[in-house]
Amino acid sequence: MQLFGTAGIRGITNRDITPELALKIAQAYGSVFSGDIAVARDTRYGAEMIERAVVSGLQSTGNRVHLLGILPLPIFARFVADFMDGGIIVTGSHTPPQIMGIVPVDELGRDIYWDKAREIEKIYNNGKEKTATWDRIEDTVFEDAVEHYMKFIERKAKNLSGFKIAVDPANGSGAGIIDRILENLGMDVYCIHCDRRHVPARPSEPRKETLQELRKISPNFDIGIGTDIDADRVLFASQGEIFSEDTIGAIFAKFFAKERMVTPINSSSLIEYVAKRSGFEVIYCPVGPPEIAEHILRYKASYGYEETGKYIFPPKTLWGDSILSTINLLKIIDSQGKSLKELASEFPRYYQIKDKIAVEREKKRKIVDKIGEFLERNMPPGAKNIVRVDGVKIIYEDSWLLIRASGTEDVIRIFSDAPSLEKAKKLVDYGKNLVKNFI
Repeated sequence: MQLFGTAGIRGITNRDITPELALKIAQAYGSVFSGDIAVARDTRYGAEMIERAVVSGLQSTGNRVHLLGILPLPIFARFVADFMDGGIIVTGSHTPPQIMGIVPVDELGRDIYWDKAREIEKIYNNGKEKTATWDRIEDTVFEDAVEHYMKFIERKAKNLSGFKIAVDPANGSGAGIIDRILENLGMDVYCIHCDRRHVPARPSEPRKETLQELRKISPNFDIGIGTDIDADRVLFASQGEIFSEDTIGAIFAKFFAKERMVTPINSSSLIEYVAKRSGFEVIYCPVGPPEIAEHILRYKASYGYEETGKYIFPPKTLWGDSILSTINLLKIIDSQGKSLKELASEFPRYYQIKDKIAVEREKKRKIVDKIGEFLERNMPPGAKNIVRVDGVKIIYEDSWLLIRASGTEDVIRIFSDAPSLEKAKKLVDYGKNLVKNFI
């Protein structure tokens, strides 16, 4: 039984993600990773229930559990990377409130790669987990990971006091933490959706359409930041505009990418524009945090990002971190003496449209495979190439269309990228019709 998707194990709370499953997953994880293991959770209904099962599973395999409580993923990962032998965070991240996730990380704080995931699945399936003797069952240790992260970020954020920042943490794990960290750095912070709730007041995924309240107030601030529930994803607003994830990714690439950088195959062609002018190589990888982190390590890349709003700054950080991304963007704004809008205006405009169609979990990959086989036999007019890596990507002279099965939701995603909005719309409509014809 395969359990892991592109970002841990996900499903509906108390139907797919149950205490029984969480217990067995934690026992399997605790049979692969041993020592000091951190556990944290997000704010949604059922997270505490699943967290308790995870803790019990880890204790039963003889591991010492360090309980971090409700915590943004980047602060959890930072604590693991600096002090722990591994960790599990219970979070649905950007997904709807009914979705729960169990996300194991390794000693580097990154999502476990597929070799470890398959090892955990094997133990889960055959029931051959470790069992500690009665005198090797450790008590939990309670830790303050926020205090440690504050010290980490203070070293990164010298001379940034005085900025005016609007924060929208989606009533999630970052509420009361992100704003406090920025205030401690001497910034003037205004927070919306800043009380923690089981169900956020806005959709949990940060997108242009979900951050309209932030966009409207952004003219009163240097920048606005909008995160998902566990605050690994972030979008930025300024002067009444929400900037695309790829535009922000390109700004970071210009200043942080050296010889090589990593990004998934669904990133905008804009990154190639920056690479040609800045002289670095773009390494493309399949979609998902495990692949990005693995490729960064494999190719010794100096920077990575994905179009969901995750920006990664190696070698110490191998995960998306909304707080560190905010600090690094403010450093660029400060050093260049330009607004975010001025920085973004230096790049050509590429239009990306992102759509999705609901498909049953058991069928989504088969449908994408059939579409790939069909397109290889029937090359669309004007297409230069068909790439079948993590889905089906049709490459044109100045644009592309990507159709892939989501690893986190029961949907097939359709992405297009083109130099005009009209062309991007035509491509995504073509992709949606393809999917509908094969359902």
